[in-house]
Amino acid sequence: MAIITISRGTFSGGRELAGRLSEKLGYSYISREDLSEKAIKMGVPVGKLQMAMVRPPGVYKRMARERDQYLACMTMLLCEQILERNVVYQGHTGHMLLPGVPNILRIRVLADLEFRIRRIMQDMKLNRKKAKKYITNVDADRDKWVRFLYGVDWHDPFNYDFVINLDQASVGNVASGLCAMAELPDFQLTPAAKKAINNLHLASRAHFTLMADSRTNFADVKVTANDGVVQVTYLPQQSDVAPYVQEVLSAVKEIKAVHTTIAQSSILYVQDKFDYDSTGFSDVIKVARKWDAAVELMSMAGGEGYDGEAKYIAEQAPRDSATADKDDAYDGGIKDDAPPVESVDQNIARCLDELMKHGCSGGSSIFYGKPDALLSALQRRTSYSMIVLGDLFLDKGASIRIRLRREMKSLLADNLTVPVIEETEIHEKLEFGWKQILKLAIFLVIATAIFAGCFIYEGPLISFLTGEEYKHLRILAVLFVVGLTPLFAYTYGSFARQILRLFNID
Repeated sequence: MAIITISRGTFSGGRELAGRLSEKLGYSYISREDLSEKAIKMGVPVGKLQMAMVRPPGVYKRMARERDQYLACMTMLLCEQILERNVVYQGHTGHMLLPGVPNILRIRVLADLEFRIRRIMQDMKLNRKKAKKYITNVDADRDKWVRFLYGVDWHDPFNYDFVINLDQASVGNVASGLCAMAELPDFQLTPAAKKAINNLHLASRAHFTLMADSRTNFADVKVTANDGVVQVTYLPQQSDVAPYVQEVLSAVKEIKAVHTTIAQSSILYVQDKFDYDSTGFSDVIKVARKWDAAVELMSMAGGEGYDGEAKYIAEQAPRDSATADKDDAYDGGIKDDAPPVESVDQNIARCLDELMKHGCSGGSSIFYGKPDALLSALQRRTSYSMIVLGDLFLDKGASIRIRLRREMKSLLADNLTVPVIEETEIHEKLEFGWKQILKLAIFLVIATAIFAGCFIYEGPLISFLTGEEYKHLRILAVLFVVGLTPLFAYTYGSFARQILRLFNID
């Protein structure tokens, strides 16, 4: 199995390229319009969503539920096609429908404005002015559509593996080149990718089923799936949905079990390997209980290109053992030290059991890919209130691991609108050791000294502040009050904060 997605501008030649490429490879050609027609038959208000794009932003921003229904349905339909055959999908950033699925060949097709104007003048029989205006309007609508659905700029080349300009190359020649590219191991669906698609298909199907039923369609649910286990999270004010979730999802026969969690917010916890006995995991649970949040576990145990069978898809380049330790940028080579998927799943299962005991389970997933691919996946997912990065890049050396984790943190923090922190930062906030005891003592001494001094020397202070004999020192009196008041407030407040932290109630 393989997946190729082609995104295009109006009359840029992307549709022709997708058709030619599917013919040469023998893949099935699927367009966004094909899936939209099926979605309409299933009750999704596609036309209503598309019409909302030409109205003010306030109108379509109120259609979040319709958007989620559309995305769940389109993802479900696309996954069904991919699980049956090789696919060339032509649509607007179609790979965004498949968050967390690796090995997708993502192509963006461009063409010069003059090329596109000539195409429209020829095919639609419009004059030049109307053809140019048509391109401007359609491109603007597509920009709003993609941003509304996925929250990304679809012109950003960062979202694609290849950006192709058809000005000088023919569609046939480009298709021939892409055929060779599509046959590379990097773009073949591995067992891990197939598992990711199965999980995504089940989650989107469960989500769509809930949104299609009148008993549950009012709730803003978040749905994840892993090996047949579906996790449904919803808000406390929507608890009326609780009695019906199990019954509605019983119609989906692939579901082995359904877990539900009530939470005000959601925390994404990303690690290579999870350990329910670890300090970091305990700290995240403490934060989740304080915030009334559900914790979603995302394992990156597979690393870059991990295929689910303790191997890595690799560039065929030799290197000796000395180079292997130093070359942190190298992604190739066959590595046999990756943990098998079974052990990863067992670790996650134990952590999920622990989360469920505390009432803060948000489900789990296994992500296969690089940090930039993770960013694309998170841009499509439901908003989190916080993203926590744990032990990552465990196959690297200590210093390299720290650097890569910081780079990953910066990448996510710069492109997402939620806080991204490391689990060590949480531990520093929650820990109460000798440093915190020393701070507590210092703040207590300073606050007590100021408080006691004001009472012991009450008479001289009042005289200094209000007495006629010190009238010529009024400026010093004002400076004294202005300086002493915030100092006392800061020290006493800091002391109180340390006390609250000691009893874990901050």
